[in-house]
Amino acid sequence: MIKILPVVIAVCLSLANFQFFDTDEKNPPPPESIENPRNHLTQDADHRSEVTAKVLSVSEASSKNLTINHTDEKIPAESAETPPAEPEGEKILRLTWNIVPDAVKYKISYENKTAVSYTHGVEIPVQSVNSEIHVTALGFSNNVVNSDVEIRSAETNPAAPRTTTEFDKMSSPPIYIVYSWIPTNSADHYEIQLLRDGEILRDYLTDYHPKDDNFDFYDKTPVLDEGEYFWRVRGLSADDEIITEWSEQAPNNTFIVKSPETFCALGDSITHGGGSISVPPSTVVYNWENYCAVPIKNLGRSGDTTEKLLDRFEEDVLPFNPEILFIMAGVNDYRSDILGWDSVMNLAALKEKCEDYGIKPVFITPTPLNPELIRKVKFINAPPYDWQEHRKYICDWMRKQEYCIDLTDTFSDANGWLKPNLSIDGLHPDAEGKKIIGQAVETWLTNYLNNN
Repeated sequence: MIKILPVVIAVCLSLANFQFFDTDEKNPPPPESIENPRNHLTQDADHRSEVTAKVLSVSEASSKNLTINHTDEKIPAESAETPPAEPEGEKILRLTWNIVPDAVKYKISYENKTAVSYTHGVEIPVQSVNSEIHVTALGFSNNVVNSDVEIRSAETNPAAPRTTTEFDKMSSPPIYIVYSWIPTNSADHYEIQLLRDGEILRDYLTDYHPKDDNFDFYDKTPVLDEGEYFWRVRGLSADDEIITEWSEQAPNNTFIVKSPETFCALGDSITHGGGSISVPPSTVVYNWENYCAVPIKNLGRSGDTTEKLLDRFEEDVLPFNPEILFIMAGVNDYRSDILGWDSVMNLAALKEKCEDYGIKPVFITPTPLNPELIRKVKFINAPPYDWQEHRKYICDWMRKQEYCIDLTDTFSDANGWLKPNLSIDGLHPDAEGKKIIGQAVETWLTNYLNNN
């Protein structure tokens, strides 16, 4: 019996390490039961729960009785399905506020009720539009980030969704667009259209997703052709019946694609943008390119490995014929058992392609991971035990290249992990981290331009 006891103790300790039960007394249960959204940033197959959509042709859309034309005309009121009757006196109030850096979600308190939003706006049913409303910004563990968020606008009974993309604040939006909007109170899902020079280019019908969490959609097809674009969205019922008008065209959902672009950035989700788990790349606060005073075309795509970057070089880079291509890649390799040697072979091939086309490649060392934070958020695959060795191999190779921006010391703590104050999920740098990258690129570009 005495000989068996140590074995039993060892097994129990092992189980604790593998989270069959939680022994971390430093992280007590959150004070409120407010769930977190799906991860709107990572593309891990094991944890993916993104909003998906099917592409509609004009004929397919018409067969579903969806109004599709080649103008920006709103849906006539009589063609829209009448929403379910509301209780007498109840109205829908749409509120918006500015994004609070490092906030994952927002708690809205009103008329003795509570609502949660994962984006910087919400539609709520109210008895009085003059009711006292309080918005609190919360972090991942329901910690208070801002206890008194200022409400920026309020609309009563909005007829159409409100888009939240910030293309008017960007030097140029990502070629892989992420459409984002404030969830509509009565919609089951949405139709999204992308138009170029007034003509419908793409038409998507999203799948069903929980209302509060259905506020963005990642387009898997790049926008490469020159022209003036805008996108719009409208709400649909469970039977695909139209229940809202189209969102209005505005500066925030309109953009111009041109070529050539002198400076471009190729990379994964860290280059694509987004942060704090719930904020997509359609907003500027988590896009490092927007912290650089020199315009940089964003060619990032979430989830890419170095091999995927190499595969799409001709399609996504060459149309813009850049003079300089910033390449920040590797994090999705060493967090998923891809050897550093393989990553370097892909990066070397990217360098060779750049040189073949007269493009100067500038490598940016990939950021480290924080396994402890990754473990806590639970929806990102845990990295292999030797990820640091493979990251070091990549960074060592980058430092030997003619052009390299080394961010290793800036992002690493004493363990060589991603500093916890720069990331919520342990993988994606948040606002301060993106600012560091953008300013480092600006410094490099300033020196380059002054010497050439």
